Formats: sequence, structure tokens, C-alpha cells
Amino acid sequence: MRHSFIISVLMMIISILLAMVLFVSDPAFVYASGTKKGIPAGLLKLKKTYPDQIESVTPEGLMFFDGEFMAYDDEVNGKDFEAMLDSPDLEDQMSFPYPRGRSYTVPIPENVDPGRIRYEPFFKKIYGKTKDEVTGHLVTIRWMPRTSNIPLKVTTVNDVHKRLLEISAECDRLPEDLKPMVSKPGGSFCYRNIRKTNRLSMHSFGIAIDITVRYSDYWLWDEPDSSGLYAYKNRIPLDIVEIFEKHGFIWGGKWYHYDTMHFEYRPELLIEEERGFENESE
Repeated sequence: MRHSFIISVLMMIISILLAMVLFVSDPAFVYASGTKKGIPAGLLKLKKTYPDQIESVTPEGLMFFDGEFMAYDDEVNGKDFEAMLDSPDLEDQMSFPYPRGRSYTVPIPENVDPGRIRYEPFFKKIYGKTKDEVTGHLVTIRWMPRTSNIPLKVTTVNDVHKRLLEISAECDRLPEDLKPMVSKPGGSFCYRNIRKTNRLSMHSFGIAIDITVRYSDYWLWDEPDSSGLYAYKNRIPLDIVEIFEKHGFIWGGKWYHYDTMHFEYRPELLIEEERGFENESE
């Protein structure tokens, strides 16, 4: 009898230990606790900012709720800047830290374009693989209804439309001298490639907006100097930029290849430790 009791106790202990091992190995636990090493910070940020699509992360990549796995690193080393633009992986997408707020270096160092490197399969997975799939998620919002009341088509995925409505309301309360810079957007949804590339614009997914073009600067409108470098230009006040960033939108004015009219929803680049981003342009 005593021998059987001891065996039962030992089996119970072994079962508990096995359960604990399985639990702490689960990617959801790994993300929530941060106790398991080896998962890139970029993957953790993606998991936290796309919770409706990404079920879990591992050191190798991320798993979507439908069971599709997406690798983080394509194991192609030594990419130059153009290769990162044209053939990136998720790791490349997360490689440049985005400087949220007012503390960013001007002039911006050559080819430092945080957010301009985009792994297209990721955005197709989130927002739609085809124009028809993307269009199925679009709604029309009224931009700055008290000032200009412009209709804009944007996606409902991840509540992007609600975030833009919140931005719109704040822009409607801007001082009168700032309102013209945002009151007549140059565009929102438009399924197209970025100028002079084969890469889809973020406008193709309904997650980008260009503010008033007449106050904007774009590197392709200008000529480089004799050494081939572009002189940074910007006329958009940071008071406007901070409104967009607060709601998860990055700004093309923080790129060496400046595009100061351009904002796109990229919360993974604005996330801070232990908190959210709040709580022919590209």
C-alpha cells in the first residue's frame, strides 16, 4: 500500500513538472512574461500591436491565428539599403528605430528611413492580399468635418478608421494658422505602386494619408547636391506630427528620403516598453 502511494505521489509530481515546462514554453506565456530569452524585440512589438491577427511569437517568427507561420529572418546577410527596400524580411522592417516625438536628428543621416522598409507579405496578410480584399474592408470617413469635411476611404482593419476619426477631431481643433496644412488631404486609399518602384504603397492598404500637398516636401521633387545627397526640407509643425503619432501613425518627415505629407499606420514602430503608442508620395 505504501509503495503504491509513493508511486502515485511521484507520478503526480512528474505530471506537474511536465505541465510547467509546457506552459513556460508556450509563446503566449513567453510574450506575456518576457522570461524566455531569444525572441527578437521586433517580434514582441509586432505581437503587441497586432493582437487580432498574431497569435504567438517564437525566436524564429510569428504565427497568425489561421495557422500561417511567417519567418522573421530570411537569413540573407549583408543587404545594402536598396536590397532592404526591394527584398526585405520582417527583421529588416523593424531594423530602424523610429524617433517618436520632437527629439530626432536633423539633418537625418543618409538612408535612415524608419518605417520605409516594409515586408509586403506582412501587410497583405493583415489588410488584404488583393485590391478586392482590401476594398472589402474600406469605409468612407469625413475628414475634419467642422473645417473641410473631405471624404476619405480607409480600412476598418485594426480600427484604423476610428483612429483617423480621432486624429481628424484633433485637427479640427488646431489653431487656425495650422489647419490649412491638414484640411485638404492629398489622398488616402489608392491601390498603386510607390513612384519609380515595383513596391506597393501603403495607400494600397487604406492605412496611409497624405495631408495638404501645397505645404509638403518630397525628396523626389528636389535635386541632390554634387555629392548625390539630398538636403532635408520640412514645413510641417511637430504639433501636427504628434497628433498622428499619438494614434499609431508614423511620419515620412522623419526619413532621410523625406515625404512630409505622408503618414501611415505603423504602431509596431511607436510602441514603447510596457506601454502602447498612446496608453507622388509613398
